[in-house]
Amino acid sequence: MDKTVEISRMTDIEPQHDGAGNSYQYSRYKFIKGEDGYKSNIAFLRLPPKKAAFPLHYHEYSEETFYVISGTGKLITKDGEREVTQGDIIFFPAGIEGIHKLINSSSSEDLVYLDFDTYVPLDITYYPGKDKIGIFGENYTAVLRESDKVDLYEGEED
Repeated sequence: MDKTVEISRMTDIEPQHDGAGNSYQYSRYKFIKGEDGYKSNIAFLRLPPKKAAFPLHYHEYSEETFYVISGTGKLITKDGEREVTQGDIIFFPAGIEGIHKLINSSSSEDLVYLDFDTYVPLDITYYPGKDKIGIFGENYTAVLRESDKVDLYEGEED
């Protein structure tokens, strides 16, 4: 792939919509994609009122930075909860220290933020207290029950 300077606007990017239940809903506008050969993932995210994009989690390898463009949110980290608003920039290191969840705290306005991730070909995401891990890679993506671990040699007898 030829790498070039990229210029765009959120309104020019086709959004992907996802979510589940009453708590999770978002639109993601992917701008730069690591799977296209870049060392970053960069996307705009739009959260409707009172919604989050993802459950509380942290990444084994990827670092993340959020820049709040508009709206207000409740940020949950290992240090507790705090409000974030337009102009705030938040860095999440890889590992448990970077645990986070962002929820739109407004009843009427969308929360819009820019999400910068370091791209790694394979990342593991942990969801503490939920018996889940996520494996996100170029060739395999899944969320699995952590309790379904098996021994390396199970089913390998000759």
